[in-house]
Amino acid sequence: MLIGGTHHLLHLIPISKALAEYDSVEVNIFVTTQEERDLCAEILAKLCVDKYTVSILRVNRILRRISPKLAILFSNMKTFKRLDVLIVAERTSTILRYVSRRLPHFIHIPHGAGDRAKSYDPRIRHFDHVLVAGEKDKRRMVALGLVTDATCHVTGYIKPYAVKQMGFDRPKLFDNEQPTILYNPHFSPKLTSWTRFGIPLLETFSKMQGMNFIVAPHMRLFKNTSAGDRQKIEAYAKFANIHVDLGSEASTNMTYTSDADIYLGDVSSQVYEFLSRPKPCIFMDAYQTPWEDNPDYAHWHYGKVCRSPDEAISALKSAQDDHHKFKDIQVSGCFAATGDPEWDPISRAAEAVMVIAG
Repeated sequence: MLIGGTHHLLHLIPISKALAEYDSVEVNIFVTTQEERDLCAEILAKLCVDKYTVSILRVNRILRRISPKLAILFSNMKTFKRLDVLIVAERTSTILRYVSRRLPHFIHIPHGAGDRAKSYDPRIRHFDHVLVAGEKDKRRMVALGLVTDATCHVTGYIKPYAVKQMGFDRPKLFDNEQPTILYNPHFSPKLTSWTRFGIPLLETFSKMQGMNFIVAPHMRLFKNTSAGDRQKIEAYAKFANIHVDLGSEASTNMTYTSDADIYLGDVSSQVYEFLSRPKPCIFMDAYQTPWEDNPDYAHWHYGKVCRSPDEAISALKSAQDDHHKFKDIQVSGCFAATGDPEWDPISRAAEAVMVIAG
């Protein structure tokens, strides 16, 4: 079931490929919009899946006025109860535990493998089982009492594996051989580096030669921004070395994390998608964060942490030469966060679901 947005699709939908290979399984995908339905069909076609159905969930109009997400959940309780297994990538759906005890096996696949505290939401305790990418998440969830060793299953990171299987056709963004930097700020007002550093960085790159600059934030960062304010940012794309994407499909399907040479960000879990192979990273600390011993910032050990745009520019210029200082910890950290790169996470997730379903 998908009620969290299109950026959850590649974390969840690909397991349909392996589930559909079981003769006893009927795969039903529930979405909330025609856009989500079309994107599901596109993903599954690229994965060569043809045994599935995609349904747009009906919504009670009165309940929608109270809360769109809750309206979706409460309006479809009878449908959910008829299932043997219900798999979701978000946590709002845990409210179903408060309104019915007659739910199917309730499984959560987190949408990302990041470190921030939100990844360990207390609501996770309401799922019957959780499928995580790596041992890092399992250890933290067990320590927090959100799961047990028996209810948490390490499968590997589904999204990067699925994207590789799908083979997206990625157009060349820049007509040069310069190193490309991906700036990927988070959407959270309390964590994002965009507010302090975004425009100064764009201004600097608009006047600087020798590097390409992709601005592709989390798609929620500019979701409620006016068209006029968006246009002011998008106007920087007139410079030959700048590409701006404030929320298209390309910002969620690893187009930029796959193509960039250097990552510049703050707390987004997309850093683990970028590090499908070791590459230079630079992190922006906009809040003087005491991060060194905080597990919510474990990924900040993968590169230099900067507290001003000027410091970031300097670090970016030397990032490739300095990468040897961080490569080993990137490899070990990513193994803990996303699992063995030799795994097939789609098959491992489907196998776990089948065991759970009995």
